[in-house]
Amino acid sequence: MSLRPGKQSTLQAEDASQVAATASTSRAEDPLAELAGPLPAREDRIYVDNSSLQELKATCDEAVERILTRPSGHLAPAPSASSAVHSPLSSSADLSASVSSANGHADASDFPPFKASHLHTDLRLALGFSASFIVIGACLWAYFVEKDWQKNKGWTGVAVASYVVLSALQALDAYLQGDRIFTGKRKMLSKRIETEVLTIASPSLPKPTVEKTSEGQKWIVPPRYSLQVEYTRRSNGGKSLLRRVKQSVDMGHFGEWFTEEGEFVEAIFEQKLISGLERSWALGEE
Repeated sequence: MSLRPGKQSTLQAEDASQVAATASTSRAEDPLAELAGPLPAREDRIYVDNSSLQELKATCDEAVERILTRPSGHLAPAPSASSAVHSPLSSSADLSASVSSANGHADASDFPPFKASHLHTDLRLALGFSASFIVIGACLWAYFVEKDWQKNKGWTGVAVASYVVLSALQALDAYLQGDRIFTGKRKMLSKRIETEVLTIASPSLPKPTVEKTSEGQKWIVPPRYSLQVEYTRRSNGGKSLLRRVKQSVDMGHFGEWFTEEGEFVEAIFEQKLISGLERSWALGEE
């Protein structure tokens, strides 16, 4: 049996309205909905293998700069409704509590962004490219121009020595940078122009610990993600030091912002990061 065109269009419209109503109801019952704006496309969300601690850590490390340099008024991507209603690594109640706690400490949309510095990254890239170009150029010259080893060995030795020195400088800079994942600066106007400099390092994760319940069952306690923060605020062109902070910020464990499906709930991580930084700055020395 076929439907008349007018009747079929009416039924399609009713089905569409029912789907929209169902989605709105699921959205309203979502414990993460208060942080979420319009749902991003699936390709805009971040999914990782939540069985790999290094992948979880790398995702968080990359998000730090993205959050701290995001223009004011721009919120993090909302989590998908499907992953939010499923059982996450921590319970829905824990996620909801994390949302409420984070919202009570900071409003990410009003956080003035920093301007990130990539000086050391650019320096290492320049050293690496320079070393490679020198060696490649020497090889091409020796192969196409001066093929006599007795004549080209001197310049070949210089090229190899240059490569070793530049590579050593590149490795030294990476060693001095250590676990540093972000360096940024911003200027604030508070009766005067103040300059804030923020440096964040992400230390290696501690090993997971094993604990026993009262029934004698063993369970693994996931490591907590923490950041080492160095923050200074100066005025008068950097001559007057107003505040200095150097301390660790405990962000919590990965189950607080990764779902069971491996989706990274950046909205929760953003609130925890900003509230943690602002608390640490408040404890700094005047």
